[in-house]
Amino acid sequence: MPERSLPADQQFFADLFSGLVLNPQQLGRVWFAHCHAMLPAGCFSIEWPRLDVVLRGEYGNRLVAEQKVIGQGEMLFIPAGAANMSAFEKPTMLLSIVFAPSWLGLAFLDSRSGQPVYPQRKIELPHPERGECAAMLMALTHLSASPQDQAIIQPLTLSVLHWCRKVVSTKPEPGLSRGDFLYQSICNWVQENYAGSVSRESVAALFTITPNHLSRLFSQQGTMNFVDYVRWVRMAKARTILQKYHLPVSEVAKRCGYPDSDYFCRLFRRQFGLTPGEYRARFSVTVRS
Repeated sequence: MPERSLPADQQFFADLFSGLVLNPQQLGRVWFAHCHAMLPAGCFSIEWPRLDVVLRGEYGNRLVAEQKVIGQGEMLFIPAGAANMSAFEKPTMLLSIVFAPSWLGLAFLDSRSGQPVYPQRKIELPHPERGECAAMLMALTHLSASPQDQAIIQPLTLSVLHWCRKVVSTKPEPGLSRGDFLYQSICNWVQENYAGSVSRESVAALFTITPNHLSRLFSQQGTMNFVDYVRWVRMAKARTILQKYHLPVSEVAKRCGYPDSDYFCRLFRRQFGLTPGEYRARFSVTVRS
């Protein structure tokens, strides 16, 4: 059976990323867009981080004076919630990347001065959320407070581009529907973020679906509803913590996303038939014997 090749648009972006990561000496400064209390007309801001890479020519961000000219090989990182106002004063080739929780958005723009700028190629690729890219993007967001640290920022951004190349170069899985992938991505996200505030509404908003759509995903793809799944993940983590660490039960509860330790104890006992303290004592006896 012949080996499956990438779809044409996906191959186009895979080649773009290969050209970038295999020639890092051609990459330059990373600029950072800012957050604004009042967004002027014409600017662009979304809830996910973005990265604009100037492939040819000059690009600009009208909202920041020193970013009016961003040259070839330079990049503009736009943290989640920050804004930019694109300027295409000269012919420019630009790669624009959107980092959403379960998909990667890619757009290629080839501008002509004085003409409206539209993406010539644009795709969205699903990717499993395992946390590595989110950690790099969080680090870049923190580094936006010290943009002069380019010796740290540029290698980190190159690592992000390497990650993008890996996602774009991955062949689509046959038989995996969008619903399957979305369900797996949400499950992975819960497993990484169980310690925080997790609700049906907040997770649905993060993945740009409705709460009812999220509930349907779990009823159709999984073996339990969303609330039960979150509780199952948290209880599993609680057991691991109780087995490995001698922390107060209140601290275990907080680390598992439960500010109310009494509520945590009730849930734990309902699921395992033991209080957290009894479970830890019984596990310790089992280990010693």
